[in-house]
Amino acid sequence: MSALYGASGIAATALYLPQILKYHRDREARLSISLLAWSGWIAIAAISVLYALVVARNPLFAMVAGMNIAAQLVVLSYGIASRVRRRG
Repeated sequence: MSALYGASGIAATALYLPQILKYHRDREARLSISLLAWSGWIAIAAISVLYALVVARNPLFAMVAGMNIAAQLVVLSYGIASRVRRRG
């Protein structure tokens, strides 16, 4: 079961790629990113990492949540960068 959970985490992270590529190519799409929503999802995933490490003591669980945070941070950074460039 652990291998299946790990594989599903990798698949979930990979599913961010099409959206990330869209943000990379389309400035208008980057401007539509909700900074509040993505920040909230990152915070929730960070709590999952802490739970996995401190309570469950499950590094696989923590790694999967961490991979999702990495992908979410890419999306958030596109949203932030698009707004910074818009002002400058």
